[in-house]
Amino acid sequence: MSANIWRYGWPPLCMMGLVGNTLVLLVLRRDGLVRTSANVYLSALAVGDNLVLMVASVAVYPHVAWGWRFDSANRLACLITWPVLHTLVNASTWFIVAFTVERCVVVRFPLLKLRLCTPRNAGLCCGSLLSLAFVKNIDVFFVHDLVVISNSGDASCTVPLRYRDYFNNYRPMITLLTSCVIPTGVVLVCNWAIIRTLRRDLMQTAARDSIVRHTTVMCLAVSFVFIICVVPAHVFYITIPNWPMSLQNQYAVLGCLLLLRYTNHAINFFLYCLMGAHFRSELVAMFCSWGRSTSALVRVGDVRRRLWCVQ
Repeated sequence: MSANIWRYGWPPLCMMGLVGNTLVLLVLRRDGLVRTSANVYLSALAVGDNLVLMVASVAVYPHVAWGWRFDSANRLACLITWPVLHTLVNASTWFIVAFTVERCVVVRFPLLKLRLCTPRNAGLCCGSLLSLAFVKNIDVFFVHDLVVISNSGDASCTVPLRYRDYFNNYRPMITLLTSCVIPTGVVLVCNWAIIRTLRRDLMQTAARDSIVRHTTVMCLAVSFVFIICVVPAHVFYITIPNWPMSLQNQYAVLGCLLLLRYTNHAINFFLYCLMGAHFRSELVAMFCSWGRSTSALVRVGDVRRRLWCVQ
């Protein structure tokens, strides 16, 4: 079942994610937009998500959907495929965490905003997170190798016996903590702090009503989508021995949850469109600028942009 879901579900999901993340980058890099720390985080997240989708299309999709393994093609592919994929996935996750923390600082500690929340600091933070993700996953480089699995000489990229205890018992817990538990906890705490601060401001001035509403919905949406997409796969993988089902059914469930996990890298564009009025405004303006062919369209472009933004 999971093979069929991947065969027919991954191509449109991947294409949707690649196009959506590319549109995010085009909107954020438009001329005239002020370069902010938020733009840096969202740009890094879009690039990271696109790279995850592209690497997964080579490393994961052929294996789950068709039974062909790219990582077993040669030793170089075996050594670099999984460290690269895990690094990109972890970096994208922590870009979300960093952006959430930055929003928390902006809302809760406005006096520190100008000093801490700068594009330069955001760039340094993203670079540091990428480096830490690489260091965290460097062990994957050493625990994978081509191993002969039959008398015919066929080899498969797998974990040699001397590393299997670590890979099966310890690394899943490290991954659960660094890719699921800690990021989810930080996002929830920061979102709670943002919502509480904006609720307090709402009691002081009614002018913040729209900001409170939009920010609250955005915080809840980001947390909900992240938890729904990421947590189930990690929890199921850790608790597989406790599930009373056949090995075939375990692989089927894990394959479906893995596809859900990668959905998190493909839907941010739609979240931005639904929750971000300013992003929708810039997106419409970009499309209008591409499609302008007459002076009349140029004159009504700004009006059309405003009308679309309030719909």
